[in-house]
Amino acid sequence: MKNAFLELPLSKIIMKKIITLVCIVSTTVLGQNNQNRSDYYESAYKLYGTPLQVALHNIIKGHTVVSYASLWTHFQTTDKKANGKVWDMYSDIPGSTPPYEFTFVSNQCGNYSVEGDCYNREHSWPQSWFNEVSPPVSDMFHLFPTDGKVNGIRSNFNYGNVSSPSTTTKNGSRLGPNTFPGYSGTVFEPITPYKGDLARGHFYMSVRYYSEDGGWSQNGGTNKSDLLPWYANLLFSWHILDTVSTKEINRNNAVFGIQKNRNPFIDHPEFAAEIWQTSMSPAVVSISGNLSTSLIIDFSRYLDSISASTASNFILDNSAGNPVSIQWGLNNDVSKLLLTFPTLHPGTSYILQIKNLKSINNIVMADTIISFKSSGTSEVRFDGKNPNTFQLGQNFPNPFNPSTTITYQLPATGYVTLKVYDVLGKEVVLLVNEAKTSGEHTVTFDASHLNSGIYFYRLSSGTFSETKRMILMK
Repeated sequence: MKNAFLELPLSKIIMKKIITLVCIVSTTVLGQNNQNRSDYYESAYKLYGTPLQVALHNIIKGHTVVSYASLWTHFQTTDKKANGKVWDMYSDIPGSTPPYEFTFVSNQCGNYSVEGDCYNREHSWPQSWFNEVSPPVSDMFHLFPTDGKVNGIRSNFNYGNVSSPSTTTKNGSRLGPNTFPGYSGTVFEPITPYKGDLARGHFYMSVRYYSEDGGWSQNGGTNKSDLLPWYANLLFSWHILDTVSTKEINRNNAVFGIQKNRNPFIDHPEFAAEIWQTSMSPAVVSISGNLSTSLIIDFSRYLDSISASTASNFILDNSAGNPVSIQWGLNNDVSKLLLTFPTLHPGTSYILQIKNLKSINNIVMADTIISFKSSGTSEVRFDGKNPNTFQLGQNFPNPFNPSTTITYQLPATGYVTLKVYDVLGKEVVLLVNEAKTSGEHTVTFDASHLNSGIYFYRLSSGTFSETKRMILMK
């Protein structure tokens, strides 16, 4: 079966036209002294590139080292499903029934010959890459309970995207030649709902062991603890495709209770761009706030203080005018802005134009339009005056039940396909299969006949192809 998500070029992944945003407030307690998140990362804010990597390393190094044998017990806290079973990312299928599940303790490996025999302790950053030294040999931020047979199939191969697998596991993970640009060797591709989890584990390893990797090895994706450019691009594409989940947040907190350090890329996803994608343009990620007087906007990158603090760069309709105040950064996190307005009436729709912003290292952001209501549901649009690029919008609403709208933009007339896939890459609906004129187009997707779960939709036209995720909740 051809993989529907085999290549997601980075420039396509970060291109957004319409983004549905879900506002989440985190109240994580980080330490025994009741530290808040800004205290923990205080020395890292406003840095990018190597200085940020060094700062994060200094924050999370020196963690409490646990024994490799103790992981069997710790997994019962860090990797337990709601039903009490082992949370194995190599067999689980979110939104569907997994082919098998493991029971803690009684299903520990041992010997195995086929999938479902037992679970073991998977080094997602393989031991051969760091020559089995401590402390990475038992560092829980890259260690997960996984099916023994699938762990053996993955072996010490890099992660990657596979189109012609030599092996496909029962949950749809695949082994085969890599199709992501920059490397053609054999790789292992987990299912999409867990790609971000594993990518952020690799980001952690690269930062945690920065300058502490003297005995480490080189392979197709890494040079000691450094990510090679193609591998950093692949992992970042997964990081964007599969965003931080509640599972990861809970696991981060649980591991912190054991090791006394955290994965920065779960707490602050924007750190990844500030280290490995410093040429990327900022984009709006989410909005929140009380929506009666103020608005918090979270961006994918740190913002330049002058452009971000210029009131004329933010224009609100409905006669509300420009913000009366702008706070650049919340708790020193300068990827967030707090905009205060004279009045935002409950239940009223607003459109906020954002222009002339740039990243902290002067990468220009595309002019953007945010539409929002007091309910907290929002949209983000690029200014559509010059539709000279392909753009695939995020479906709206998302999550949805049972129908949702997908918008896309074409720079010229061309033949277009728009397909919907399930988490295993199986095509479930063909929405568009015809020639379309240049400009913006809208399609309504009715999923009444489908089960709840995660789905993906892919737009293809000529050499352009882009995939996005959506969630059906019935």
